[in-house]
Amino acid sequence: MITAPLFIIFLLVAFFMVRWGGTHPGVLAFGAVLGLSLASTTIGAPILDGIESGMAAALSAASNIAGGAR
Repeated sequence: MITAPLFIIFLLVAFFMVRWGGTHPGVLAFGAVLGLSLASTTIGAPILDGIESGMAAALSAASNIAGGAR
């Protein structure tokens, strides 16, 4: 399951990629369609679980680093 913070991060990255000329809106739309089609397969669930656990680990590590810097 895609959480709201993960969606916001993806949305911000996509916005800045279009703004700075890194990609075109059509390419992002095509990627979104491919992502939705992948999510509807049996392969999509483990990928999303991996992304969520990776984001949770990264946020936990950042929190530990910030807490340890005091």
